[in-house]
This record gives sequence, C-alpha cells and structure tokens, in this order.
Amino acid sequence: MRKLTALCVASLLCSPLSAQSYFDELVIFGDSLLDSGNLGLRFTNRLGDGNGDFSAGPFANIAPQYLGMALGLPTDPAAGGGTNYAVGGYETADILNSINGTGLALPAGGAVARPAYLTENNSFNSKALILIDGGGNDFLNGTAFDQATIVNSAQTLIAGVSAISAAGGRYIMLSNLPDLGNTAAVQAQNLGAPGSAAASSAGAAGYNQALTTFANFSQANIIPVDLAGVINYISDNAEAYGFANGTNAAFGPLATLDQRYMCFDASGGGCAEHPVFGISAATPDPDKLLFNDGVHPTAKVGEITGDYLIDIVVAPQLVGQLSGIALGIARTQHDSLTQTMRENRWYENTSRIFINASGANEDTPSGGDHQTSHLTLGISNAVSPAMSVGAALNMAKHETDTDGADFSATSVGLSGLANYREGQWLAEGSVGLSVIDYGDLDRRFNLGDRALTASGGTDGYGWHFDGQVAYQLTSSKTLSVAPALGARLLSGKVDGYTESGGAVSNYQWGEQSRQSRQVRAGLLANMAVSEGVSFFAEVFSVSELEDGDETVEVTNTNLAFSSYRMPTYSADDDTFVDATIGASVALDKSRLALNVNYSDEGEGRESVMLNYSLPF
Repeated sequence: MRKLTALCVASLLCSPLSAQSYFDELVIFGDSLLDSGNLGLRFTNRLGDGNGDFSAGPFANIAPQYLGMALGLPTDPAAGGGTNYAVGGYETADILNSINGTGLALPAGGAVARPAYLTENNSFNSKALILIDGGGNDFLNGTAFDQATIVNSAQTLIAGVSAISAAGGRYIMLSNLPDLGNTAAVQAQNLGAPGSAAASSAGAAGYNQALTTFANFSQANIIPVDLAGVINYISDNAEAYGFANGTNAAFGPLATLDQRYMCFDASGGGCAEHPVFGISAATPDPDKLLFNDGVHPTAKVGEITGDYLIDIVVAPQLVGQLSGIALGIARTQHDSLTQTMRENRWYENTSRIFINASGANEDTPSGGDHQTSHLTLGISNAVSPAMSVGAALNMAKHETDTDGADFSATSVGLSGLANYREGQWLAEGSVGLSVIDYGDLDRRFNLGDRALTASGGTDGYGWHFDGQVAYQLTSSKTLSVAPALGARLLSGKVDGYTESGGAVSNYQWGEQSRQSRQVRAGLLANMAVSEGVSFFAEVFSVSELEDGDETVEVTNTNLAFSSYRMPTYSADDDTFVDATIGASVALDKSRLALNVNYSDEGEGRESVMLNYSLPF
C-alpha cells in the first residue's frame, strides 16, 4: 500500500516520529557550534541548580541536538562512539581531517581520538542526514585574514562536502558563517578599537560568498543552512524574544554597548558580562542574553536555532502532501461515478441523469486529516440494451489540517463512464481529469515562541483511469454476486511556487508529481429486499504497485545557493482492503442511494456518498 512516511512534523518531540522519520542517521561535522561534547568539552551555558547558581547543573542542549531529538536520532560525540564529529576549536582543515583525513583529534595536533569517518566507514548511508559547519575558528585563529586565505578556508570546507557526496552522502546540510562582527567578543573589542567589528563582518560576508560560489559548482546535494540569517533574525527581534536589548546609561563603562552583545559568562575573557543578568550578577539569567561567552550562544538561542534546523527538514514533507491532495481529488472524482455504474450494472439499462454529493476524510501521518467535499452532475445514456456511456461535471473542495499546515484547494473536472453487459459478464470503467487551484497554502512553524506562517499558492491537476470486469454467478433478481478484477491509475501533478512571510524559512518549491497504480480483486453483491429497496456490498483486496522514495526540488529564497532536493514521502508497495456498503431506494421513477466506503490504505480513509438518479 502507498504509505506516506512522515519525516517529522509539528509536534516534533513526539515519540512516534523516530519510527516515521525518513532519515535513520544524523552525522555531524564542524566546530563548537555543533559540538555535543567531544573530548569532554561543551560550549553553552549550564542550566543551573534552580536556586540561581548557573555554575552547576547539566549543560543546555545545542541546536543540532534539538534536530536529533526531532528525528529520533542520537547526536552523541564521536569520541565516545557516536556520530557527532564536531569539535570546539576546529578550523576547516581539522573538519576535513575528521571526514577523510587524519581523524578526530584535539585542535593543534592533539592525539587522535577516533579515525576519520570515511577511514572507518568507507561510505555514507543513503538515508543519513549530514550536518556540517565551519570557518569561524579560521578567523579567530588568524588562518583566514585576507581574500586569498578566506577563499581557501571556504574551499577547504567544500572539499569536505564533496568527499561526503562522493562517498554516498545524499543529504548534506551546510551552514554559512554568522556575522562575526556582531558577536559579543568582537563588539567588546570594537569599544577600544573602532572599526574591528566592521572588518570582522566583511570577512564573514566574504567567506559566505566564497562558500556559496564553491557550493554551487559542487555536484553534491547541498541543503543550505542560513545560520547567519537566523542569528540576525533573533537579534533583530530581541525584545520580542525577551532578550535584553539596547544601551543602558546606568551601566557606566558599558553604557554605549548594546546589551545584545553582552555575555552571560566572561570568566574566559573576551566579552563584557551583563551587569544584571550575567553569571556574577545578583540576578543571573542566561535566557535574557544572546551570548553565553564571546562567541557561543545561550541555551535559548540554541533552541530557536534548533527549531530552524527542524523546519528545514519538516517543510518538504508538509509541502509534499500537495501531490497527495491531487490523488485524493482524482480518487473522489472516480468514486462519485460508482453509484451510477452500479445502477447500470444491476438494474435495467436506461438513460438517467444523476447528482452525487460526497464527503471524504483521510488521516495523515502527521496527526491531521485531509477532508474533501465533492459535487457531481452527470448523465448516463443507454446506447443499447447492453451498453451505456455517460459524462459528468465534477467540483470539489479540499482542506488539509495538520499541526504544521493549512492547505486549501478547489477543483473542477470532467469525467466519463461506461458500462457493458453480455450474458453474465459485466464490464465498466471511468476516466476523469480535474484542474486544481491550490489557492491557500499556509505552512506554519515556530522559531522559539514566535509563530510564523509561510504562504503561497499554485495550480495542478489530478486524473484517474479505472476499469474492472466481473462475472455474475447468480441470475436471481433477488441476489446478485459477482467476483471482479480491476485496475486503477491515479495521477497528480502540482506546479512549483514560491512562499512568502516565513522570514528565514521561505522556499521556492519545484514541481511535484505522484502516481498510484493498483490491481484490485474482489466481490460485488446486490440484494433486493423489496420491490424498491436494495442493499449492496463490495470488498476488494488492493495491491499498490508504486514503490520508492519521492523528493521535491527546493530553493532557499534568502540565499544564492543552487536548488537542492529533499525527501517528501515514501511509496511502499503493499496490500490493503477497500470496502463499500450501502442501500438504494426507489422513489417513483427516481432512485436515492447512500453508501459508505472505508479503506485501510495508509493511515485510513473513509467517505460517505449520496446519489440521486432520475431516468429519462
């Protein structure tokens, strides 16, 4: 059966997500911003003992740990056997060594704690998500100091990315460098050496430009991470997040320093500790500050950044539901014709007009549902005692409601149907095309406690072809039973579109398409309990033939990186049951029918249909 395998969505720390995630491994390379404790070092604030002592308690999680928890994947340090090879103090050359060089070691030529990843593993798992950053320490240590050395540092990091790709890494998240001029260390330095902040900002910008250029020449599937953009977003919205912001004349020598660039713990030197919220103050509170020390963020900034990383992975899965909507509309278009074909099958073959109204509900792996309402107006014409053909106008409205998205779509379609009877043989089929307007596509996500919505709209279509043959075992007017074999093809396409309103998480989405190819075997039955009342039942075992992982092309509209591809869903060939029961009542010459359908495909789907037909 076609199962829509969620990567992860909305309530991202729910335990079921680990089993549903497309990715089965998270591998990390980089410096202290990604280091979860390699070689006994951590680079964020402690959480405290609850009584104001922030020198105690465990260290707070950092951004990649939130991503790992969302995916249900560990981010344990590689030195202890895990998959996080990031080490505080690493320059880009050290990062390259941890991938395919001398191995995982302390900076500046320390002892090797573990062989390089590719020395130990030879290749990357095709379902591994790889996260990599670097470059900041090249500046801090003086390795990158002019255009040539800055370009060389960027080229070295991309060499690591290329090595990962060549070894089978399919999904490589590459972070740019935050604005070094807006760190607590450089801003404090700028007080005594005006212009140093501007120079550091220019160096980081040059590095990011070189990184982008080299990345765009790479053959790797690079998923850009706009760390610079998300840190700037947090800083620009400091007050909304509850961070200290602006200057304060009461701070004496620090009166001219923006509080956003004061740190929580200046014990290591290099930054200005906040007089009120710093670790040595009377009311220490790291959640009021952006920086833990001169260059590393506090726990709260790490959590917000973690939300951003999660959204990069979640967003394609949510948008990937759009092609599923197209299939749902195509399926409902077919289902709206089934009662008319059923009457052509079991009753006298006469020309008739019909009206069909339906409502369908399908559960989604993300915990929400798809809801489709449908209205069909049509005519079936008896061209001979054995054969009838017909056409219909179909209109539908669809809504998807999940924790991470609200998608609405309307469609208009045309369809045709045909029945043929010869002795005890029955044959019937339908075909239809619906043009879909995805006019209201809202993707919701949080960055910390701020809720954002990325909105867009697009067009698409869905079409179906269905046919089946049956052999009537009984000739009684009271009871008819017929085994049946059939095939069904559903296809949907969604045009690309561009979002807006999502701040650092706006994307341009490429075209999507999806198919369902089914073989169906089952039993048809109709029982007349009186002159005008009949009950019917149909049950099919359905084999889904589609199998494979689907991806969507994505472009980060805030950056100049090339487009990349991300997985959206997995189609698994499997078998499910599709069952229908209902009743029809003759009203003078007309007939009114009600039926209920249930399928255990995916997470389950049910629909209710009301059909009115009038011979002419």
